[in-house]
Amino acid sequence: MLYWTYSKQQIAAIFGVNRSTVYSWEGRGLPVRRPERSGRPAKVDFEEALRWFLDYEEIRGTSKEGLEILEKAIRERKAKYYG
Repeated sequence: MLYWTYSKQQIAAIFGVNRSTVYSWEGRGLPVRRPERSGRPAKVDFEEALRWFLDYEEIRGTSKEGLEILEKAIRERKAKYYG
């Protein structure tokens, strides 16, 4: 399986939020891959982040239709910015 990883700044752009929000999500359980060597940035797998985000939004009470709209918008933003 091919994994697409992004920096926290890139994830913020894809999800349409500030980078500080991504750091907040990390504290709430967003899966982040730590670098193997020091000095390298942490990476976030897009599909893992999307699954986590949709679960998070569902817990917050977002409807099924709302989740579908969010997922579509995020995937479109990812395609626009990163192909």
